[in-house]
Parts: sequence; structure tokens; C-alpha cells
Amino acid sequence: MHVRLTPAEGMVMARIAGVETPPAVTSVTAEDGVVRLVADLRRVDELPSALKLAVKVAPIVRAEVRILSYAGGKATLGVEVNAARLPAHRLMGLLAEPIEHQLVKQGLPPGAVDVRSDATVVVDVERLLAEKAPGVDVTRLAIDGEHVVVDATLA
Repeated sequence: MHVRLTPAEGMVMARIAGVETPPAVTSVTAEDGVVRLVADLRRVDELPSALKLAVKVAPIVRAEVRILSYAGGKATLGVEVNAARLPAHRLMGLLAEPIEHQLVKQGLPPGAVDVRSDATVVVDVERLLAEKAPGVDVTRLAIDGEHVVVDATLA
């Protein structure tokens, strides 16, 4: 099976599958191998106190995500995050726990997303699909132009 979706279509599909998409995300697009998203952190209900101050200064965050690799059912993503033109991705080690907490709150299984201090995120695609789409085995994940491309087999 070969699926090509824009990131916006992917978010709609996630909602249909019962995955609550983050309310902070206001825009998501893809272009030239990069997924770009814009988030308004004022829409996040629970933030650690250190982040609450940062959100007052720079509430809008822009991120660029690249798929660095896909192997063993896990996608390694390179992430660049900017808030008020500051490279916030350099703080990912400090933000890992609150980010992972928010993802679990949105319905993802604990440990399915590993936010690392080196500005990478490892997503356990196999684990995510085991609950929402059992029998689907993703063999390739890529960004091609404006689309996220997924090759998968069905068991």
C-alpha cells in the first residue's frame, strides 16, 4: 500500500482514527522534504511555570521537521524550533518531559515519542499503529514535495 497525504490531510486522518490532534497547532504544511508547523502555545492548558513565562514573550512557535531515518518501525526526526526568531530547539532537553506529557494527554501511548536533547525526536510508529491500526506495517516514511509518503503492508 502506498499513501500520499498532505500534513493537513494526515491530521484529519488522525482525528478520524481517534487521535486527538494538538490544539496548539494552527498550521501544518510540507515543502521540499520539510514539514513546517506553526503552533500557538497560548492554546496549551497545562504548561510548566518556566514555559508560561516564555509563552508570554513568544507565544507563536514555528517548527521544521525532517525525517532523518526510518528503521525498525521507528522514525527519527530532525527538529528545528524557533520562537520569536530564537532557536528554541536547543532547549529540547529541558522541554522533553512537558512535551511528552502533552502528547500522552493527547492520547498517545507513554514512551511512543522520545524527545531528545540533540533536537531529534524518535517516534515509535509500530507502537502507535499497534493500538490504532493493528496489522499495518509501515516499511517507508518520507516527505516528498508537499506530501508525506507512507509505504505499508497489511497483515
